[in-house]
Amino acid sequence: MRVRALTVCAILSLAACTAGPKSNDGTPDPALRARSDSLEAAEAALDKGRAIAFWAPDAIIQPAGMPQVNGRDSVAALYTFFFEKAGLKGLVGKPTQITMSQSGDLAFEVGVNHLTFTSPKGDLLDLGKYLMVWKKTNGVWYVQALSFTSDAAAPVPAPK
Repeated sequence: MRVRALTVCAILSLAACTAGPKSNDGTPDPALRARSDSLEAAEAALDKGRAIAFWAPDAIIQPAGMPQVNGRDSVAALYTFFFEKAGLKGLVGKPTQITMSQSGDLAFEVGVNHLTFTSPKGDLLDLGKYLMVWKKTNGVWYVQALSFTSDAAAPVPAPK
């Protein structure tokens, strides 16, 4: 009887150790990784309609050199500005680290970005970095906050 009780305790302990996302183990929740990859693909395609679906209704963006943006409608307006008015030709963002909270409902993503803009003098490249906060709501990951900055004071001519 005692061996059976110990076996049951060991099985329950192992199940508890493997349940849910883990913090700081180097492996983000696969659903979060998929959402991050899908947002990256939508932005790379300069597809505002697809990209906006990844943002929380009360999301905040702190863009470099611009005022803070609050709410999904303002995020959509920022996408419109970059995708349609600012001459953005290419956007590549790549996460370098995703860290989950122990509770499994918050995560932060650190990464690098490359933005290419068209200009009368040729394409300009802006290299930078970002910090993105993801929040799980009703089982779905949404971007809650984003802050991004450039590595240079201004974009530089893109290599040809």
